[in-house]
Amino acid sequence: MNWTLYQLEAFVLAVNHGSFSAAARKLGRAQSRISTAIANLEVDLGFELFDRSAKLPVLTKHGEDMFIQ
Repeated sequence: MNWTLYQLEAFVLAVNHGSFSAAARKLGRAQSRISTAIANLEVDLGFELFDRSAKLPVLTKHGEDMFIQ
């Protein structure tokens, strides 16, 4: 597993701010870079962190388990 600090930061910010777009604004990056970082993290982990079927991403059970407050 090759997680990066950037991927983990993108994940945490997306959870805390409720969207990939908000996380991107916070990091000063494009939304597509956040989406890609999180998608690559999911590939490395072997499971989805977010359900993307709605307008805003929602944590999956695995995503909830990964996010420690």
